[in-house]
Amino acid sequence: MPRDVAVYLIVLCMVLWKVSGVYAAGFAVLQQGTAAMAQGNAFVAQADDPSAIFYNPAGLIQLKQPEIYLNSVLSSTNRTYNSPTGLHATAKHEIFSVPAFYAVLPLNERFVAGLGLFTPFGLGTEWPSTWAGQYLTTKSKLQTFNLNPVISVKLLDNLSGAVGFDVLWSKVQIRRKTVRFVPPLRDIDNDFKGDGVGFGYNLGLLYEPMEGVKLGVHYRSEIKVTHSGDLSVSLLDNVGGEADVVFPPSVTWGCAYSRIKPFVFEFDVTWTGWSTYKNLLLTLNQPIPATIPPATLSSILQEKNWDDTWAFRFGANYELRPGMKARVGYIYDLTPVPSDTFDPTIPDANRHIFTIGGDTQIGRFTLGFAYNYILSENRSKANMLAINGTPLPAANQANGKYESDNHSLGFSLSCKF
Repeated sequence: MPRDVAVYLIVLCMVLWKVSGVYAAGFAVLQQGTAAMAQGNAFVAQADDPSAIFYNPAGLIQLKQPEIYLNSVLSSTNRTYNSPTGLHATAKHEIFSVPAFYAVLPLNERFVAGLGLFTPFGLGTEWPSTWAGQYLTTKSKLQTFNLNPVISVKLLDNLSGAVGFDVLWSKVQIRRKTVRFVPPLRDIDNDFKGDGVGFGYNLGLLYEPMEGVKLGVHYRSEIKVTHSGDLSVSLLDNVGGEADVVFPPSVTWGCAYSRIKPFVFEFDVTWTGWSTYKNLLLTLNQPIPATIPPATLSSILQEKNWDDTWAFRFGANYELRPGMKARVGYIYDLTPVPSDTFDPTIPDANRHIFTIGGDTQIGRFTLGFAYNYILSENRSKANMLAINGTPLPAANQANGKYESDNHSLGFSLSCKF
């Protein structure tokens, strides 16, 4: 093994090892392989490396040797809030790491098996404990790991299909404050932590109607996870509870065009069914005192009512020499969060994503890197959010302007056997 490859492997493994307790920024995490990440995640019709397990497993039929693939993305998000009255807050700045692992084994000329372990969803937002929106949220975290075995089948010489099974483990933390109106007059911290497992599936097709033109489609089902855990409340004992999250289905269509050598161009469109996220409901195992006793609470409800959305992705790669490619891309990603339920837990907005990267082969190894800059359009909150149907006071709504951007850097290493 060349010395520079060995150093690269050691550094990458250290990064992957350090992520066991780290959360990905954002809700949907699509940066699962550097080739796709570098060309705007427009990859469903190329799908020609092991990360196809995530993007379109039908593409695995193109791989002729056993191969393993390690990927890690370092992500840093900046979020700020400014109110019309001059209040300001900055979310805690952290660097998150998102790992992925893929293994591919050709069984014969018609069948290829694959196994992926990746983080398809994640969230990491922490605001100051005394900021204007402390009664909406102070901290939200979501960590997921998805185990995805797949099988790819050559149906015809120019058509392949794939089916996969998803086992999704998810862990959440939701923290906010409430006001107590009887002695002792102090804010109450509410902190729920829970985890659970859900199951789903994915399907893919890859079709080459003529040389140099490929069409791909990939579907991932929704997955419902019931998170069981404990609600920690100031001045009270912990209370058991459950919170359901329905992770959305998605469909991606794409076309890759490689008839102008040495370029490959691809355009993808993705529909995501975010309307599955209707509310955030925490059901308690036993009632707890409300902020105004003697009333009690047996559940805590916040409406979400997200919308289904579309994302448009364009990518291109250029073969600099055999085994070395440069890649570039752009994504326009529409937000699923409607204005009437926009909140600082996920201060999401329409996003412009600019991507660049490349990869090179060194013997049995392929090294890849990618960089993404994510610029969110500025968005203002001017709604009246409610907890259990009761709107919070205007002074606690944290209405105003939210701004954010993100820098993401990806590294990958694959090895053929």
